[in-house]
Amino acid sequence: MNKHLILLALVFVCGIARAQEEPLVISADRPGALTGPHAMPYQKLQWETGLGYECEKGGPHTFTLNTSMLRFGLFKHAEIRVSTDFLLSNDGQGPQSTFGVAPLTVGMKAQLNEGSGILPTVALLAQVKSPHIGTKDQLPPHLAPSMYFLFDHEFTNRFSIGYNIGAEWDGENAIPTTFLGLGLYFGITDRWSAFLESYNRLNARIGNSYMTEFGITWLASRRVQLDLYADLDFKRLGSYFNVACGVSWLIN
Repeated sequence: MNKHLILLALVFVCGIARAQEEPLVISADRPGALTGPHAMPYQKLQWETGLGYECEKGGPHTFTLNTSMLRFGLFKHAEIRVSTDFLLSNDGQGPQSTFGVAPLTVGMKAQLNEGSGILPTVALLAQVKSPHIGTKDQLPPHLAPSMYFLFDHEFTNRFSIGYNIGAEWDGENAIPTTFLGLGLYFGITDRWSAFLESYNRLNARIGNSYMTEFGITWLASRRVQLDLYADLDFKRLGSYFNVACGVSWLIN
């Protein structure tokens, strides 16, 4: 009897040790125009990258060869992030396409509150686009900051609602563009998820835009997530589309 008890105890202890050694399940900020409030865990590094195609009928089109963002957990509830895009653009006036690098964007996300009950998880995201690092015709004339409040209500382990409220400056004008976004997120299975987002940019000077995005994600492993999504502009339905796919990798 004692031998059996000792054996069961050893199996239990080994099971606990193995569970503690299991890697974290990845939590990605892509896909989607909205950003989730959860920061990277302390000293964890994640790479999120993808490619896409954006086209306006009879107008410009852009092939994103690579969009990359590195996220690193700097503190327990705060991360730093660096991102840029590699673009192949055509103005729609001829066959010639131009390669360019989008401005380097550096930012920090800080989680302010962990959701509980009716209270959402809340975070602040602050970013700035560099006027010096990138292809010349892609660069803003001055530093172009942006700031967002990020919210998430997790109702069940399969359904949540997120929303973002923010302001974006273009590095040229003092009046920012207001960003408003609302997203619905559904867990279809333990590995497959779907989402639907509505996001709007409001600016009286240059006009407003109203966009809808939908897509799916697949958790290939605890550290890798694949995604596929598309954007629709109901003001230009049938003449504009944007499709993209990507991968997120929890490196360590």
